[in-house]
Amino acid sequence: MPGRFVRSSILSGAAEKLRDAGKQPASLARKAGLPAAALTDPDLLVAAADVIDFFEIAAASTAQRNWALELSLGARLGAVIGPLWLLLRSATTVRQMCADFANHFDLYTSAAIMRFESLGRDGVLHWSAATGQARSEVQMAEYALSVTLTEIRAQGPRGWTPPSVRFRHEAPEDLRLHRQVFGPNLRFNSDDNAIELDAQILDAPLAGGAPRIRALVHQVLRHDEDQPSPPVTFQVQALVRALLPYGPCSVGDVSRGMGLSVRTLQARLQASGHSFRAIKDAARADLAEKYLKHSDMTATQVADLLGYADLTSLSRSFRRWHDATIRTERHRRVRTTQGHHD
Repeated sequence: MPGRFVRSSILSGAAEKLRDAGKQPASLARKAGLPAAALTDPDLLVAAADVIDFFEIAAASTAQRNWALELSLGARLGAVIGPLWLLLRSATTVRQMCADFANHFDLYTSAAIMRFESLGRDGVLHWSAATGQARSEVQMAEYALSVTLTEIRAQGPRGWTPPSVRFRHEAPEDLRLHRQVFGPNLRFNSDDNAIELDAQILDAPLAGGAPRIRALVHQVLRHDEDQPSPPVTFQVQALVRALLPYGPCSVGDVSRGMGLSVRTLQARLQASGHSFRAIKDAARADLAEKYLKHSDMTATQVADLLGYADLTSLSRSFRRWHDATIRTERHRRVRTTQGHHD
């Protein structure tokens, strides 16, 4: 399992794009902690956190707000996710493909979370960087949803457009490219990064889908049916981040979502050296910083979204997490935004 790493194929086209902007690709790669060879060799394993940082650094250094979104236009999902693509292509419907993508995303990386939520005949595909992977996921969120949506669109009827595409961060000043890529139904300052999918696209058949081949591919990728599922901490983190905007997100809520008793879940977490409280606290710290830095939500709205009784409670936690006040973070964001406009 790649763990917190991803294949360097995700960087394909980045060097050329940076040179076109008059920048030195190798220098920016090293600034992000990436080896320069990752820009030319698609088969290296590189730290996903460094790739996320690289996308942000590239956008800032070129003053191109849509840097990663433009890069995604030449990318293909199969080239990015490697062997996992075999499993997705053997699905019989888009619905099954989305479920497989989410259920086996750990085969690609555990540095990000992909979750498929079934809503009757409709569904939602969620994406988020894992806790602690990056201070900003703006560029990577747009890249990931763009590449994924391009593949989904290719399987459906001509002209289909998603009912909604949502982003956690604020909207850019110019939305033309976003509307071209994602369609007209865009939502920013949302509580997640997600693509809403209706029954029309989810029930679309995949050409070449084959259940028998799918079973074989699954066995080859997982090596055997007894191979353990993703680490319990990763599963808990994914559910915590999914549930936080919608309710208290207690250990009972998460254990029910995993089909375990509270006692069993806590025992497994203890055996792994973690606790539910610590995982939830880390998720809150990560999401609070992202909401305050990259969305237009008020601090009070963020407090409510993350399950705090009031703004004071969030403020105390924020100071503990980041050794800074919420006001300081907001001022830092304003200065950064003004700097980008200068």
